[in-house]
Amino acid sequence: MRLFSCIFLLLTINKSFANSVIIKPSIFTIHSSNGKDWMYQEKVINVFGFGISSFINNENWKLTFDYLQIGLLGNVNQDIYNFSPQQSYAYIDQSKDAEGFWTEHINTKLSYNFNNFIIELGKFNRHWGNGVRSLYISDKAPSYPQIGFKYKLNQKLSYLYFHGFLNSNIPDSSRSSYYKNNFSQRSISIPRSIAAHRIEWKPNDKFIFSFNESVIYATRSIDIYYLIPILPFYPIENYIGDTDNIQMGVDILFRINELQKTYVSFFMDEFTPEWIFKSKNHNWFGWQFGYNMKDAILKNSEFQIEYNWTDQRIYMHKYDINDFYNHQHPLGFWAGPHAKELLFNYITYFGDRILKFHFSKTKRGLNTREMVEDNYQDLQLKRYEKGYEERALVSISFKTPSNIKDLRYSIDLNYINFKNAGFEVSNNQLFNGIDIEKISIDFGLFYNFSIKNNYN
Repeated sequence: MRLFSCIFLLLTINKSFANSVIIKPSIFTIHSSNGKDWMYQEKVINVFGFGISSFINNENWKLTFDYLQIGLLGNVNQDIYNFSPQQSYAYIDQSKDAEGFWTEHINTKLSYNFNNFIIELGKFNRHWGNGVRSLYISDKAPSYPQIGFKYKLNQKLSYLYFHGFLNSNIPDSSRSSYYKNNFSQRSISIPRSIAAHRIEWKPNDKFIFSFNESVIYATRSIDIYYLIPILPFYPIENYIGDTDNIQMGVDILFRINELQKTYVSFFMDEFTPEWIFKSKNHNWFGWQFGYNMKDAILKNSEFQIEYNWTDQRIYMHKYDINDFYNHQHPLGFWAGPHAKELLFNYITYFGDRILKFHFSKTKRGLNTREMVEDNYQDLQLKRYEKGYEERALVSISFKTPSNIKDLRYSIDLNYINFKNAGFEVSNNQLFNGIDIEKISIDFGLFYNFSIKNNYN
């Protein structure tokens, strides 16, 4: 029924204003022989889905739409992708009529382009930053409804703003009582929102500087103060009572030449200016360093190396309603706070075929509400003092089109090494995890499948 509703909506829009319309069915299926890095257990996982993919536009308007019903079979639970950069689901439900689980995915964006001003509305992900990963705004968490714009003032300066609506996963008992009777009950979450703006400055062909500011706030659906794009959030947050969660960041990209570039990103949480140079302060950081080179060794290739590091105190707030999360997944770096990752990518293109070598080693430590309380009292523990888990992934993947238009195949060979797998990073019941080493072979089939960070 939902699928037919989506098709009807697209056809209505087509009749209303579109000059160009593309609507196609989307189908995919993936067989993972040993669960890749999606779960640490050594069991088969099958993920499959079907839906529609569309693109509609005219001179000024553009609509992209992707909807999928997704099924999962095998060793699946709510923790799937918990220690993987794979985009997480908003929810997973057990099937009522068959084995397995199901969920759904919808990304849609309506944009209006008027000269140098672009307005965007929909439910989609953003990626702010120059790296493979992002410390600031990434696509690890499920996509969320938002509205925003990008204004290109001139060839050197652009301004971005958006306001998004998140899921706090914290029950609102005052409203949930209205959705409860003798045979049904639903939980309503307390509203959580994000507002963010970004200035991108390109003084010359060598450098690009970006300056970010965001705020997480809750308990009200919309705050009028944060809907004023030109206001800085830091003084406004103090003006309205210092209850919200402010973040700031800087990205710097340097183009060494036409084939090489390097970049650094800096994320700051809980900015307290008068304590900047004190050993105990509330200025908590995340760092990213990266290097990218095209045509490395082979023509039509790309080499990437990147290091990400997050302080154990960022993304979390003294009021958990204001955590930098959506559906319990971080909006920034995929592994969350108290983590680090070193990754290498080498990608070669043979026409429409792609061969990719990937290495990632990630480590993350304990992250509990008790630690948050200690952090605000400057009683934080040493890094990884209470334990940690590690994940190493080495993979070779090959993607190739078939003789059928819009149909692609993929095959991945993955070596995964988990240390202390199952370590409970979010509670105080320290679980002595287990070490697991496994090889997983994955086969995929994709037809009109264009969702950026899902599986392919």
